[in-house]
Amino acid sequence: MSFKDYLESTLTKSDFNRVWDSFFKPKSVGFYLNLLKFNKDEIVFGLNNLDINFVEFLPNFYICEPKFKEALTHSELFANGAIYIQNPSSYLAALALNPNRDDMVLDMCASPGGKSIALANMMGCGADLAVMESDTKRFYTLKSNLNKYGCEWVKTYNKDARSISRNCQGRFDKILLDAPCSSYSHFGDGFVEKSAKEIKSISKLQKQLLNSALSALKPGGCVVYSTCTFFECENEEVVQNALNSKFDITIDKISFGLKSEIISEFGLKILPDCDMDAFFLAKIIKNS
Repeated sequence: MSFKDYLESTLTKSDFNRVWDSFFKPKSVGFYLNLLKFNKDEIVFGLNNLDINFVEFLPNFYICEPKFKEALTHSELFANGAIYIQNPSSYLAALALNPNRDDMVLDMCASPGGKSIALANMMGCGADLAVMESDTKRFYTLKSNLNKYGCEWVKTYNKDARSISRNCQGRFDKILLDAPCSSYSHFGDGFVEKSAKEIKSISKLQKQLLNSALSALKPGGCVVYSTCTFFECENEEVVQNALNSKFDITIDKISFGLKSEIISEFGLKILPDCDMDAFFLAKIIKNS
C-alpha cells in the first residue's frame, strides 16, 4: 500500500485533502529564542531590525511567514545562536516533557540538537542534562550545535541509547525519546518511500528504545516518546507494546489546544497544516 493510500484509509476525506495539500505548500517558519546566551529584548530588537513580522505561537516560540525564511537563516541572530529555527511540532516534545532545574534529564536520540537546546533553555545553564547520539557524524553535529548555542555544560555521549537499560537503571527523572522514524512528515516532491520491511525494522528499534527509556526512568518519572510520521506501527503500536510490557505505566493525556490535534488513549497526533509538520507524542508515566 502506498503512503497516499494509507492516509486515505486512515483519515476522513476532509482531513486527507488538507493533509495531502500541506505537503506541497510552504509552511510558516518557526523559531525559539536562545535565552542561555541572549536576553529576550535584544533578540526581539534584532528581529524588528530585520523587518520580520512574527507572532508568539507557543511559549518562547514564534512563527513568521515563509517569505522571511531567507532573512532569518542569513541573519546574525541565527549565525550567533540567538534563535534556533525549528518546526513548532518538534518543539512540542520539549514542552510536553516540561523539565525543571532540579530534574535529571536525558535526550536519547538528540542530533542535530534542537530539542536538547530547547530543554537546556527550560532548565537553565548548568542543569543536569545529558544527551546521546549513536551515529558518530551526527554526534559531532550535535556537539557543534550545543557549543554554538551556549550548552557546553551539557553531558554528551556517542553511544547507542539502548545501552541505558543496562547502565542507567532508574537514574533519570525525565527522558525525551524523539525516536528515529520513517519521517513521513516531510513527504513531498523527491521523497523516497520506505518499504514495509524497512518500516517494520524501524518499529522494532523504536520499541527497544522505549523499553530502554522506561528501564532508565525513576519511579514517578516520565518519558515523552515522539516521532514525525503517521504510521500506527511507529506510534500507537509502540506505546501499546510498552503498555503490554513488564513496566507499570500510565499514558498521561496531553493537549496544546491546537486545531490540528487528534487525542487518543495512546497519545497526541498532530496533522500537518500551514504551520505544523506531522507529529506524534505520548507522555508516559512510570508508576513504580
